[in-house]
Amino acid sequence: MSIESLGQLESRLQNLIDKLELSRMEVEDLRSANTRLEEENIQLKQELSAWGERVTALLGKLDIVTEEEDSEHEAVA
Repeated sequence: MSIESLGQLESRLQNLIDKLELSRMEVEDLRSANTRLEEENIQLKQELSAWGERVTALLGKLDIVTEEEDSEHEAVA
C-alpha cells in the first residue's frame, strides 16, 4: 500500500468514527427525550384518571339530585 492509500484509509476511518460518535450522541439525546416523554405520559394518565374520578363523582351527585326530584314529583302527584 502506498502512503496515499493509507492516508485515504485513515481519512475514511476518521470520518466513520466521527459519524459513529454523532450517532451515539443522537441516540443518547433520543433516549433522554423518550424518558422525558414516558414520564410526561405517566403524569398525563394520572391526571386523566383523576379527572375521570371527578366526573364520575359529579355524575353520581347529579343522579342523586335527579332521583330526589323524581321522588318529590311522585309525592306531589
